[in-house]
Amino acid sequence: MCTRKKNEWLNNVIKKIEESNKKNESKKFFNEIKHLIWQNTRLSYMCKNVQNTILTQMGQILNRWKEYFCTLLNTETEGLPDNHKTQLKHSDNQQDIEIPAPTFNEVCCIINKLKSGKAGGTDNIIPELIKYGGRALKHRIYRLITMIWKE
Repeated sequence: MCTRKKNEWLNNVIKKIEESNKKNESKKFFNEIKHLIWQNTRLSYMCKNVQNTILTQMGQILNRWKEYFCTLLNTETEGLPDNHKTQLKHSDNQQDIEIPAPTFNEVCCIINKLKSGKAGGTDNIIPELIKYGGRALKHRIYRLITMIWKE
């Protein structure tokens, strides 16, 4: 019975998607597909530890990810070939090089390349608002970026 109900639901959703496609409602069409894919995506709550045993408890999984990234990001150069060691030493010396702040033209160019039709972030500011906000808005964004850059 559950399988039958699920198949009926899926057929109804597919019919809605097909109708959106026939009516050339592309935004609705892609949103319905995205929603369908998102509903059928399941995140696995399993992970293997160093001994290849499967962890299923969330606390153990989080600790394993923490351990993994700590070992990944805090590697030593002992096992690396000599040419990689010199590259690492060379890149360590380059940390003192100061990168110049972006210019106003670079900031304007990036703002003009923003894609339209995208959702706003946590602040609900959509890209069109920034893109078509005018020169005054672009100048204020530029001043904000340079202030952050200096700090």
